[in-house]
Amino acid sequence: LRPKQQLNVGVVDLGAGVLAAWMEPGDRLAFYEISPRVVDIARREFTFLSDTAARTEIIRGDGRLSLEREPPRGYDVLGIDAFSGDSIPMHLVTREAMAIYLKHLKPDGVIVFQATNRFVDLLPVVKRLAAEFGLQAMNVADSPEGGDGAEYWYSSTDQVIVTRNVALLSWPRIADAADEIPDRPDLPTFTDAHHNLLRILK
Repeated sequence: LRPKQQLNVGVVDLGAGVLAAWMEPGDRLAFYEISPRVVDIARREFTFLSDTAARTEIIRGDGRLSLEREPPRGYDVLGIDAFSGDSIPMHLVTREAMAIYLKHLKPDGVIVFQATNRFVDLLPVVKRLAAEFGLQAMNVADSPEGGDGAEYWYSSTDQVIVTRNVALLSWPRIADAADEIPDRPDLPTFTDAHHNLLRILK
């Protein structure tokens, strides 16, 4: 929508730092990473962090706690990317966590939950959180069509876009790829005091 706009981006979970490859000169990128070993591997075995044109920083420690301690950062995009394993950090998908994310987000900014997981269905959880704070949630899914050859190694992904930015959701490149998330009326909003992983098992 604004191709020359410099972006301020935060991402909970570093991984190999691949998202740094998408950044442009003048952009700012902050990774929140709890594991010193992951930081060491990302710097030693990969070049995404060293090659990026963005100004980057790595904030070590639990992402939610780090965000809670910081003053508002005014992120255009905040990525929550810590759900792909079999140990789900449920404290990142509660009402209290969402309030912290919104503290750091610009009014027209976007939270992107990388909700891909083989074991649990996080989509209705995120949709319920978004609705409670007056935001919309849409899922951009990518499912490989075949299971032979190179596509054998591909995995389906779910990226949930949460925002108040109606213009962004209406932009054809998003609107054509995004799908509504089915309602789960039986599913309450997850909170720090009450969440039930068994109710969202696939």
